[in-house]
Amino acid sequence: MQNKYRKMYNENLLGTSDVSILKFYYASFKVQQQKGKTISISAFLDDCAKISEDSNRILKVSSVIPFFNLFFGTGREQKHIVEIIRTKHEEVEKLFMQDDISDEAIKSILYGISPLTQANSLTKEDTIQVVKDKILKYYSIKGRKQLGDRIFGYLLASELIPAYTPEDRVQAWKTLIGEKIAPSDTKLHANPSLNRSNVDTKTLLKHLDTIREFYSEIGLGKVVSVIKKDMENLSTKA
Repeated sequence: MQNKYRKMYNENLLGTSDVSILKFYYASFKVQQQKGKTISISAFLDDCAKISEDSNRILKVSSVIPFFNLFFGTGREQKHIVEIIRTKHEEVEKLFMQDDISDEAIKSILYGISPLTQANSLTKEDTIQVVKDKILKYYSIKGRKQLGDRIFGYLLASELIPAYTPEDRVQAWKTLIGEKIAPSDTKLHANPSLNRSNVDTKTLLKHLDTIREFYSEIGLGKVVSVIKKDMENLSTKA
């Protein structure tokens, strides 16, 4: 059976989300420990912060390459990891000292919220704020606004924000995002058959999988189910 830390290392090697990056660093630390190396957690985390900082610079320069960010992240995730390691150094150290870690514990450090319980995900307010931050992130990246539109559409699908008419959807956007940033598609649906799609099916499926992973990380299972169904329907047309 493959060692659990080596498995986690391999699974998160190319991860682009905040959670995946921190899990990769954790697994790297544990793998080195298993090899008998005496490592200072503090020094290791300092090295991780430096790596993320350097990666952030590279990703900013490489963002001019079409779809580069799709596979390697936007750089914002790396910047966030740097900030977390440097501002919550002791908390991250304690996390890395544990033999097992959960996504909930990682999200607690990353998003500044209490760990998730078995029955609950984030509070409604926390969830909406995290989604808003994600939308604004994609709106700051050229060519990625459509992902922000779909993330918002799936938020409405969860009914955390009630909006059922075209007017309701636009007003909900203005309330959450503000009037200075207009949606790139005023329909604001999530479903690929309803919302604008100016990419090929293969790329659109990758977009939806990215959104599915995001909603899975913040524990919004209702939306994850909707996205999976949309992906299944889209796959039959690929």
